[in-house]
Amino acid sequence: MKTVTTLSCLIFSPLLVSACSNQQIYEGIQQNRLQNCEKYPDAQYAECLARHQKDYEEYERERQALLKGTE
Repeated sequence: MKTVTTLSCLIFSPLLVSACSNQQIYEGIQQNRLQNCEKYPDAQYAECLARHQKDYEEYERERQALLKGTE
């Protein structure tokens, strides 16, 4: 029974991970970065927040522009 459970985990884990969209991954990373800003003093905190306020749509536009520039 343990072997079946382990095998099931190995088979379905990649499927579950791939179900996350690029936007969900980006937003999760951004949320983590914003939480890390909380450890800085006020002035540095504001700078940190400003660096990490880019939304996914803006990020994706910049990313696509860079990809087109390398073709």
